[in-house]
Order: sequence, then C-alpha cells, then structure tokens
Amino acid sequence: MRRCFRYEYLIKTLLIFGGFILNMLYFGFIYHHFPLFSIFFFVSIPILFIYYIRITIQRCHDLGLSGAFAFIRAPIVSEFILFNLFFKKGDRGINEYDEAINYKKYLNRKHCIDIYDKMFIINNEEYNYERYMKKYSIRVSGYEKRDVFIEYLIKNYPSKEERIHRTGNLFKKIEIAEDEFNDLIGKMDFIIVKNSIYVKIKDFEVFIRRENFKYTIILDKNINNIPKELLCMLKIPGQYFEDEEYIIYNKINKDELLTWIKYVA
Repeated sequence: MRRCFRYEYLIKTLLIFGGFILNMLYFGFIYHHFPLFSIFFFVSIPILFIYYIRITIQRCHDLGLSGAFAFIRAPIVSEFILFNLFFKKGDRGINEYDEAINYKKYLNRKHCIDIYDKMFIINNEEYNYERYMKKYSIRVSGYEKRDVFIEYLIKNYPSKEERIHRTGNLFKKIEIAEDEFNDLIGKMDFIIVKNSIYVKIKDFEVFIRRENFKYTIILDKNINNIPKELLCMLKIPGQYFEDEEYIIYNKINKDELLTWIKYVA
C-alpha cells in the first residue's frame, strides 16, 4: 500500500469529515423531506470510514510506521499518534512503501522493459532469465506472446530447446552477452525501469513519485554517481534539497514534469 503525504492526508481527512457532517445534517434535518436519498447516505458512511482507515494506514507508511498504528486507541498514545499524523513530516527519501508513477504512461513511449533480478517484463509479458559471467540466459516458452524484442533475440542469437522436467513443456533458452543485451535495449529505444521503481534517464536511475498532489524527482546517491556539472545539464525543475543519501526536487507540477521528461528522454 502506497504512502499518503502530510498535506494530502490533511486535505483528504477534512473532506471525509465534511462527508460525515453532511450525513449528520441529512439525517438530522433533511431526511423527512427527502427520504429517497437515505440509501445514498447510508452507503456513503461505511465507504467514508473505510477510506479514512486506508489513508491513515498510508500516512503511517509515510512516517515509516506499520499500518497497525492506525488502529491503536489507547489513551495518550492515540493522541500522540494523531498529532504525528497531522503535523510530522514523513521520510524525505525513498522508503519501502513508496510507489513510482507509471513511467510508460508519462514518458509516452511505445515499449517499456521493467528489469528485476530474475525476470523482465515487456509490455506486460514476463520473461525469466539467469545471469552468469556477464551473460544472460533468457527462457522463452512457446505459449508466450512473442514481443518484437524476443523475436529479434531468437533470430539473431544462439538458442537451444530444453524441456521442463516437472511439466514436460518445451522452451527456448537464448544466450546473449550482458553488453549486447543493454545495447539492444538502447537500439530499440526502450524505457528501462528497475523493479518498477527507478527509471533510467541519461545514465541516472531516477525515482519519480506523486507527493501532496504534485511530483517529486529523487536521485539516490547510493546507486548514482552524480557529477555536479551533469546534474546541472539535466535542468530538473522544482525545489532543490540534498542530504547525505538523496538529491531531491519536489513541488513539481504536471506540466513541468512532462516538459522535463520530453527534454531528457
């Protein structure tokens, strides 16, 4: 479940409480005049309550806490948690609950390759691979929809048929060097995404998320070597912040983000 940031949580909570107040006004003063609307108001109460629990759990995630804190109702402790929910800043950097934007949609490209440790995904089709001595061994079954990328691999690189012992199904095993694999991705102009989190832009692994109804661009220093002169050339919009682990640009509106993406991608 994603994070809910401080201002976003505050505004959504106010809207939810506004919905509860409308329900109270309806059943207190208006119900007798317009009884047909009662079904709508009865249904809206549990929906508002469930949504409030959901965003509270997400806000706990923003603070690096377990969602279980949303259900604590002990005296003093619950008041302390409530204070933090409304007023404490969440983690500036990337935490385990973070969710990136849909890179394929925002980068406006036809193809996207999402690379994981033992699998990659092209246009929602999954392919298993193994890495050994700077070589990729890609497994393609006869039942998969073959992407242009996979068809090219089959035609131009050595492959051999093997059988899965447990099921008896045949598959092709394609061998390709790591450098050739990366060059081919570049030639086909794919969006490279790592674990659905980082998108590769100008040799940087960049994380982009929605935050408080705007956008934030984050560069993790642990996985990026970031020369200052190259960073300036990227012309990233937004308010700049830097600490020991991250370089962060936040408060970016959608038009600024799309213009920047068009410039760098």
